[in-house]
Amino acid sequence: MNFSLWLDDKEFTLNLEEKVKNDILVSLGKREYHVLVEFLRSDEILLNIDGKIHNVIINSNSSSHSVYVNGRFFKIEKKSVSEILGRKGAKPKKRDVKTSMPGRIVKVFVEEGEEVKEGQAVLILEAMKMQNEIKSPQPGIITKINPAAGDSVEAGSLLFSVE
Repeated sequence: MNFSLWLDDKEFTLNLEEKVKNDILVSLGKREYHVLVEFLRSDEILLNIDGKIHNVIINSNSSSHSVYVNGRFFKIEKKSVSEILGRKGAKPKKRDVKTSMPGRIVKVFVEEGEEVKEGQAVLILEAMKMQNEIKSPQPGIITKINPAAGDSVEAGSLLFSVE
């Protein structure tokens, strides 16, 4: 599963690949980390990252996440793509949404040419025995929707484009 993160206006891609339950390979750029996860409570986990233990507590609200790592505080704000890029009200460009892992399309909620809102569910992808709701990263029109319900997709496959 791929995530885009921004730090000081620079985008980073984080890839998470679960090898077995609670055993994750994390890739950030050219670096890879082996992470074992132990869930202590609903808001607290222990991460064993390449043999080093980290205690993580996460409290979330509608606008941010408060994250404590070994007692050190980090605030992570939730922002739209337009806000991150400093273009409030600007029309975002075409975005291709691809899958980071193989899976099967369970359901498609929209059709090509349909208007979607940012965060609106476009389809459900079943991967690693979990159903993941794949949402539109921005408001716009679905210009291409590649798979149909029941189709299998490979890692890196285009799911849909929104413009």
